[in-house]
Amino acid sequence: MLERTRIVSRDIAAARRFYAATARSLGLAIIEAQEDSFTLGRVSDRSTPVLRVNKAAIRPDEPETQPSVVSLEAPDDYTVRAFYRAALEAGGRQIGYPGPQPTQGQWSYYAARVQDPDGNCIECGWRH
Repeated sequence: MLERTRIVSRDIAAARRFYAATARSLGLAIIEAQEDSFTLGRVSDRSTPVLRVNKAAIRPDEPETQPSVVSLEAPDDYTVRAFYRAALEAGGRQIGYPGPQPTQGQWSYYAARVQDPDGNCIECGWRH
């Protein structure tokens, strides 16, 4: 079971705006914020962080960071679509459309994928 994950951002202010807007549709919020980072977590359980976003420490001798992939769980397809709309309105870039996704197994999977302002792939999905 994954407790939390971290991604990096070159523009922490743009990332904060994007994640604050998309988090609401999933029952998440910024639960901790510093000048160069913030943490998303469940509104009902502030002790369990979900996603940490840190400002990238870009140095001349440091290689470019690769975009990350993060998948967030939704309770239903309505929430997946709400996440997708919020992401696009907050400056996210479209990667396909929300809808059923191919799976290998007994579950059906409905998901949407977007890129955040730093090019990270953020997926929101509902397994049923």
